[in-house]
Amino acid sequence: MKTKRIAYFDIAKFIAMMMVVLGHFGVPDINRFVYIFHIPLFFLISGFFFKPYKQTAELIKIKFRQLIIPYLLVAVSVIFIFIVSNLWHQVSFSVLMQGILNYAFGFLYGSGYIDYVFGFKITEIGPIWFCLALFFGFIFLNLLLKTKYPAAGVLLVFLTGYYSSKFFWLPLSIQSAMTAVLFIFIGYKAKQYNIMNFRPHAGNLIPLFCICLMGLSYGSQFLFVHNYSVYLATDIITALAASYLVLLYCRWLEENVQAHFIQSMAFLGRYTIVMLCIHSVDVLILPWNDYYKVANTSSSIIVVKLLITLLKFSLPPLGAFCVSKSLRLKKFFMIKD
Repeated sequence: MKTKRIAYFDIAKFIAMMMVVLGHFGVPDINRFVYIFHIPLFFLISGFFFKPYKQTAELIKIKFRQLIIPYLLVAVSVIFIFIVSNLWHQVSFSVLMQGILNYAFGFLYGSGYIDYVFGFKITEIGPIWFCLALFFGFIFLNLLLKTKYPAAGVLLVFLTGYYSSKFFWLPLSIQSAMTAVLFIFIGYKAKQYNIMNFRPHAGNLIPLFCICLMGLSYGSQFLFVHNYSVYLATDIITALAASYLVLLYCRWLEENVQAHFIQSMAFLGRYTIVMLCIHSVDVLILPWNDYYKVANTSSSIIVVKLLITLLKFSLPPLGAFCVSKSLRLKKFFMIKD
């Protein structure tokens, strides 16, 4: 039996994806808002739709196809573009090979942010680290749900991943997955308890807004990419409160705003894995961010920055739209209508 998509979750995924793009512009005042919910929301939604498997090997097979194949696609694309770009600029063979090896080892190690491990320089892999973290997060959760006390196990894995990362950083974003499992588990339990079926009164949401404002006031953030938080407990609470408010807002949009752009957001939200891949290649290869470091000394510089901003926001949705027109590509990315 085919499961009907829930549109407001797709709208939320699209918003979160655009917040990921926005967050990589490196503007502190913008990131102060973006960082309180964008990645936590993704993990919570992933948990909401998670279905345990009796055989973890079967889960690994399916999630490998869904998450690791796109990860490898980004790795191959980045290396290919790097080779073409350097051949075009006629760099030496030794420089070309060193760059290829750096990227290859970087993707094998799978670190999204940490660039030095045990004294060795590691090439960062950019936003696509999320696929690794979600893949292993699903595996951890599936194993923990088979235990007698899964909640205690989830908390133990979370704390181990969080605090161990202060001393060393494991390959394949394992510690990011260990901390992500808490949010995936909370999303999973939210589905079990029908949390999103509740219709809270507007007045009951005031405490949640207060929590978010408190988080904004001191710069709350939980960055899974390297397991950084300002104040661990309050950052988790802030992320949960903000994510829940975003989901409620998206549900309100779906039910009350009959506009084409809302339908477009829901449609594109199905393709966030495609948008993540495109954005990852953008972050790793395209040198556009260098232009943002140039001072606004002329109108032409400002125009160039505006055009780059428009392109960076347009490329992921445009790529998603192109994939939506190809049954073969939809099958490759395991997109379900």
